[in-house]
Parts: sequence; structure tokens; C-alpha cells
Amino acid sequence: MNNQDFITTINKKWWEKMVKDDCGFTRPWLDLDPIVVQKFAKGQLKIIPELLNEIFPTSVLIDVKDKNVLCLASGGGQQSAVFGVLGAKVTVVDISEGQLSGDKQAADHYGYKVTTIQTDMKDLAALNNASFDLVYQAPSMGYIPDVRQIYSEVARILRSGGLYRVDAQNPLSQFVDESSWDGKGYRISVPYAVKKQLRTGNKEVIEFRHYLDDIFNGLIECGFAIERVQEAPFDLYQNKQDKPGSWGHSLRYLPGLFAILARKKLHD
Repeated sequence: MNNQDFITTINKKWWEKMVKDDCGFTRPWLDLDPIVVQKFAKGQLKIIPELLNEIFPTSVLIDVKDKNVLCLASGGGQQSAVFGVLGAKVTVVDISEGQLSGDKQAADHYGYKVTTIQTDMKDLAALNNASFDLVYQAPSMGYIPDVRQIYSEVARILRSGGLYRVDAQNPLSQFVDESSWDGKGYRISVPYAVKKQLRTGNKEVIEFRHYLDDIFNGLIECGFAIERVQEAPFDLYQNKQDKPGSWGHSLRYLPGLFAILARKKLHD
């Protein structure tokens, strides 16, 4: 087994375990109000439901009806449910069969069609060139060693002028020791130069740190124009009742996720 296959095998097992353990990001969103979702997409809500707060910036939801949308490494029936309710033609790629079952469940619940493909996010060979208007990628970049592997494939499958929305994690906090909570804060014990970490115990998963220059320059080198960068809404973490020592709780104290909107450059 080569190194890439080893990484895929370990992380696939972890995600299937997360589904079995009924973790929050594996539960399909089955209580969405379609009217509320429509208003959210149009920026008409003063108070945003907690679940929808996880989709930012809301501009990615504008005019998605009948558009081809790929939810990349975003299984679980969450983001795909929002796009499906808004009338998009949704495809979901995820490494986990359990996660994809959530997307099918959400589609059946709301009455839209979804195409699911179980594969590693680095392998998008099943998808045709220039076949999507929007690629939405939830937090998942930390499971691959080279962001350019993903960027180049996304550039291939996006239509000219298509939009890529991707979550990235601040590299400073990526390897925080969640067990180090002392009642006041968390300890970052892994040197910043370390780019790979195998977490063991109840979370056996291989994670990779991506520096800011790789995250942004990689997009530029793969033919994207960066349009917007937005940090996750702070109340996304502050209002949740996450237990100390959890990933969600640590993000109250450390820089967390940010979303990048990048557009595939128009061909001359």
C-alpha cells in the first residue's frame, strides 16, 4: 500500500466511525424550512438559524436554481440539502458511504434529486470537464497533503467563470492539543514547521497543515481569481454548548475557519 492509499484508508475509517457515533457534522439537516432557506439566500433574515450560519458567505446561494453544484468532500446531507431545497442540480462527492447516505436521505425528505459519488476528493475522474457552475467544499482540506491536487481538479470540472467556495483552517490553530484545556485556554504544542500529524486514541486520523501561501498562491497558480475571503461567523462557535476539550470549544479561543471565494478565470 502506497502512502496515498494509506492516508485514504485511515481517514475513510475515521469518517465512517464519525457517522456511526452520530457526530454533529454527519447528521442530515431534515428540519429546514424551505421558505426560511429562500429568505436566507436572499439576505432577508435578521436572525439566522444556527444550522444555516455554517454556510457563508451567503452570496454562494444566489441564483443557484437549475445550476450544477458539486458539494465536494461535503457529505452528510447538510450543505447539499440547502442547495437542493434552492433548486440546484446537486452532486455530492465524499469518501464515506455513511456520509453519502445522509445526502440521499435529505434528498428523499425534501423531494429533489441528488447524484452521489463515493471517492477520495483527489480523484474526480468520474466528473467531466467544465461540468459545474459552483463547487462548494466544506472543511476537508486538512485531510490531503497538497491543496494543489484539489485546486487543479476543481479548475478542470468548473465551467469558465465558475465559482469555487472552499473552507480553509488557520494553520496556527490546526494542530491544537484539544486535551490541553486548563480552564483558561488551549496549548499549541506542535511546532509550526510540522505539516503532518497522525492523531491517535479516539481520533485516529491523518491531518495536514497548509500554510497561507500555499492556500492562496495555489489557487492563483491553478487559474483562479480570488474574489473574497471571509472568516466564519464568530457566533458559530460562541453560541454552541461544546464541551471543553472539543474541537468546537477550542475555536472560541483560536483562529478558526475561513471561506475563500475564487472564480475560474474566463478563457480568452
